[in-house]
Amino acid sequence: MSLSSDVWTPDAHVIADAQQEWSACLAANPALFDGQLIQVAGVHRNGHGGAVIQGMPCSYRWYAAQASGGDFGCRPLGVKVMMRRGDQVLFGKRAKWTSHAAGQWELAPSGGVEPGQQPEQTVRAELREEVGVDVSGPAIARAVMFDPEAKSWEVVFVLEAEHGSFSPETGEYEQLIWAEPSTPPGELTAIAQRMLKYLC
Repeated sequence: MSLSSDVWTPDAHVIADAQQEWSACLAANPALFDGQLIQVAGVHRNGHGGAVIQGMPCSYRWYAAQASGGDFGCRPLGVKVMMRRGDQVLFGKRAKWTSHAAGQWELAPSGGVEPGQQPEQTVRAELREEVGVDVSGPAIARAVMFDPEAKSWEVVFVLEAEHGSFSPETGEYEQLIWAEPSTPPGELTAIAQRMLKYLC
């Protein structure tokens, strides 16, 4: 990953609208926090079976402002994980207070990459905070996918769980369930469906 020091903001002609949407988001969900994300400027194949991601620091507010369906050009970098335990994978039902895909099922965990972090570090943090599952082996990226619903670029990882119990530190998920990939516990997000199709 290559990170520029330039800070990304929406184009000048939409920034007032984006700020207004952010204010509406805060009014609807006071739990939101305006942290830092990485805006993806480009994703390019490296010629060796991998990819180079170019990014720049970005305020979370510009991403949250798009939650109501608007598009201010923010395309943050995130991570998605397929956690395996034998023939099963871990599904999580996103809490209703979350800003994207609330109440939907996805492969757990997931999260946004912050400036100063590598995607692998974000994976480890999200594992601890959102599901509390111990893993064995390194976190190895298997794909980079664009999520058109969330308008984000996702680095996809596959990890093996050491056990099936959970001890999350946050309430990101209403439910966490181990199930076979062919029988998810509910309707999946589009990106989760793509991940299962590609990785299974």
